[in-house]
Amino acid sequence: MITNRVLGIIFANTHDAMLGELTVQRSMSSVPFGGRYRLIDFPLSNLANGGVGKVGIITKSNYYSLMTHIGNGKPWDLDRKIGGLSILPPYASADAQIYKGKLEALFGILEYLIESTEDYVVLCDADVVANINIKTLLKHHKESLADITIAYTKGKKPQGQRDSMSFSFDEKGRITEVNFDDNLEDDCNYSLDTMVIGREFLIGIVTNEMRKGNVSLSHGIFAEGCEKFAIYGFKHEGFAAVMDGIKGYYDANISLLDAQVRKELFNTENPIYTKSRGDMPVRYGIDAQVKNSLVADGCIIEGSVKNSILFRGVKVGKGTVVENCILMESTEVGRDCKVLNLITDRNVTISDNKNVDGKADKYYIKMKEKI
Repeated sequence: MITNRVLGIIFANTHDAMLGELTVQRSMSSVPFGGRYRLIDFPLSNLANGGVGKVGIITKSNYYSLMTHIGNGKPWDLDRKIGGLSILPPYASADAQIYKGKLEALFGILEYLIESTEDYVVLCDADVVANINIKTLLKHHKESLADITIAYTKGKKPQGQRDSMSFSFDEKGRITEVNFDDNLEDDCNYSLDTMVIGREFLIGIVTNEMRKGNVSLSHGIFAEGCEKFAIYGFKHEGFAAVMDGIKGYYDANISLLDAQVRKELFNTENPIYTKSRGDMPVRYGIDAQVKNSLVADGCIIEGSVKNSILFRGVKVGKGTVVENCILMESTEVGRDCKVLNLITDRNVTISDNKNVDGKADKYYIKMKEKI
């Protein structure tokens, strides 16, 4: 069931720099994940499962790959005449500049927000992998009479992000303190950067804060607004990962080899949708061995694969051993190779008789590289 009362906004380029070479030629939102998905699939699917029929994606740079992936939004039921999916470019007005923070990004699409008629806006980052129940989040927001409600989880706070927030609460769940320290050793309640806010309230905040010269939503609103605004937390139960670096990306992918994590992230009630490619089924050679791995459609496996994630169209040659690896779309590994602890980007070629250990050599091999 689609509701016309909620507008979804996704920030496509959130923390691009955190993933190094993975985001040199693509936005954070179009980074491949989990064998067949892109990071954008998770917030888009959360919104679709929450009945959101109008979604705007705020872009900044390197968004061609994103556009080819999402198309007209059909996999998420957003190919519609009323509402639907909109790509919101960084230059939304004649005097606009490349935004520095989320407030400035929202100011750049102010006309889009004003012309929308929805009561609420759900703001989402593209670097969060989680199956968040938007309907329950919205219900919690209404029942608590909050100005802003933000989803959070408990665990080790993401590292290296200047605007990453952890929270303290009162007995009613209202946020009383925001901490931006990313060197916390203990588990904490940290933000998943998915929040509900009234549309008119958001327009007022963006307008007022931009007049003050603020460009950061977290530093400009949350750090100073706990007493001024009713800001509540909504605890997300289940798997959640924030892409806070190349190792964090690797660990989040490898987590999917745990059956419980897959159950929490890919549940039947709230599916994660993605673009379908219509590949052939996986082909296994006579001597192929696959253990504790995710292998996407279109792969050809003639060697041994263990504790790894193989995206669509990956080829593993005869006599080759692949362990603890993430091999992205159309990676080809030749015969009699030993490939360990490695991330390869799309269309990488590893020649016959090569031994590559990511821990001792390259942890990441860039797109189309041949070794």
